[in-house]
Amino acid sequence: MKLVQQVGMLEQQFQEIIQGAIDRRSFADVTTPGADVEFTIPHGLSFIPVGFLVIGQDKAAVTYKSTTAWNAENIYLKTNVSTVVLRVLIF
Repeated sequence: MKLVQQVGMLEQQFQEIIQGAIDRRSFADVTTPGADVEFTIPHGLSFIPVGFLVIGQDKAAVTYKSTTAWNAENIYLKTNVSTVVLRVLIF
């Protein structure tokens, strides 16, 4: 099944990411701490995720990967704004 069309030489990578996000994913609802403070999201996937997407937030903010290495239990993120309510898709 094709999920992405005409993305050129990166099509295989896009297909793998999208298929992985559909087949092996976790959702998390979190409220972030202070601005630029690392927070932990447990994901329960039993493998190290390849990425995340913010699919909802209650105010303008940038959410980004922290420097702590992800593992099979948790991912570590930061936002540039305090107390943002996020819905995150982890895959």
